Amino acid sequence: MTIPARDLPWNRAQSGLAKVAELLYHAVMQCMSMHPHPYLEYQRQDSPLTLSEGLEEYYAANEGVVIRPRDLPDESYGLFRSHDMCHVIFGLGTTLDDEAMADARSLFSSDVGWRRYSAYVTGDKQAKEIFKELGYLRSIWVTITTMPRILRAVSESRRMKKRWPWVPPESFLKRSLVDLRNEFGICVM
Repeated sequence: MTIPARDLPWNRAQSGLAKVAELLYHAVMQCMSMHPHPYLEYQRQDSPLTLSEGLEEYYAANEGVVIRPRDLPDESYGLFRSHDMCHVIFGLGTTLDDEAMADARSLFSSDVGWRRYSAYVTGDKQAKEIFKELGYLRSIWVTITTMPRILRAVSESRRMKKRWPWVPPESFLKRSLVDLRNEFGICVM
C-alpha cells in the first residue's frame, strides 16, 4: 500500500503554504485585471511612440487621476515628471499595484538610488499628501500583494543593459519607446 504524496506530513505543511501563495496570486491577478486601460500603446513592448507621445497618451488616459507636473508646485515638478516617465518607459498604468511597481522600477531599474528617492518621497508635500490620502496600511498591503511582480522587477533590473536615468536628457523625449527600451534592456512586464 502506497501513501499518496499529498498525505505525507511534509507535503501537508507545504499545501498550507501553497494555499496562501495561491490566494496571494489570485489577489494580484484580480488587481491586475482591474487595470482601467490595459491596452494603451505606450504599454506595448515594441511601441513606436516617442517618450513624449507616450507621456501624452498616459496623461490623456488618466485625465482627472494624474496631475501633469507642469500643474504642480515647482518643488514637486522634478519628482512627478521623473515618476511619470517611469510609468511610461516601464509600461505601467495608474492602478495601486502599478504605482507600487513604478516605485519598485524607479528604485531597482533607474539610477535614482534609495537615498535620493526616499528624500524625494518623504520631502515632497504633494507625495506626502498622496500617501496620507492612501493610508500607510493600505500602502503596505498593496506592496505585499504586488510582491510577486516586484520580485520579477528586481530580476528584470539585473538583466538591463544599463539603468534608466531618473532625469533623462530632453533628447529622450523625441526617441521611440522601442528604441529606448532596446538601448536600456527594459522589459515591459
